Amino acid sequence: MSKTAQGTSGKNGKEAKKLPVKPIAAAAAVLSVIILVMAIEAVNTEKIVIKNNTSTEIEWIQLYFENTEEDSYDILPREANVSVAAGGKYSGKFEAQPGLNLYGSFLMIRVKFAGRDVAENYAGYFKRTFTGKIRIEFSDGENGIVLMKIKAGDGLFQSTKFTDCDETLEFFGEM
Repeated sequence: MSKTAQGTSGKNGKEAKKLPVKPIAAAAAVLSVIILVMAIEAVNTEKIVIKNNTSTEIEWIQLYFENTEEDSYDILPREANVSVAAGGKYSGKFEAQPGLNLYGSFLMIRVKFAGRDVAENYAGYFKRTFTGKIRIEFSDGENGIVLMKIKAGDGLFQSTKFTDCDETLEFFGEM
C-alpha cells in the first residue's frame, strides 16, 4: 500500500502546524494598550498639581470640598503648610472619602500670597465622589490681578463631566 493510500500527507508523513500569528499579535497589542491606559489612569488618580507662574510666593494654599449644608472635607488642609515658590510647582496626593456624601459639592480654594490678604473662591460642581486629578495654575494678570486656571478631571482624558470644573478665576486687584 502506498503512503497516499494510507492517508498521510506532507513531508515524511508529518504536517506542520502553524499558529495563527495575526490574531495573537492583535490580542497582544490590545492587551498592551489596556495595560498602558490603566497605568496612565492610575497616575492621574487622587492627585493635586499646583503651578505658581507668578512673581510672588504662595505662602500656603488650602483645598477642600464643601456642600450646600457646609459639610466639608479637606483634601489639602491648611495645616499641611504647602508653599509654592514663585515660578515653582507642587505635586501631591489626596485621599478620597467615598463614604462622605458630598454630592453637589464645590471645590473651595483658599490661598495666601506673600504680601497679600487671604483670597478665597470656589470652582466646579462635583456630582460624585472625586478621585481624579486637580490641576491649578496661577499666573500674573494685568493691574495686579492673579489669574487661577483650575481643572478637576477624571479618567484618562481628564473629563470634567462630573465636576464642571474647568475655569479661570481672578484673585486680587491693584495693590
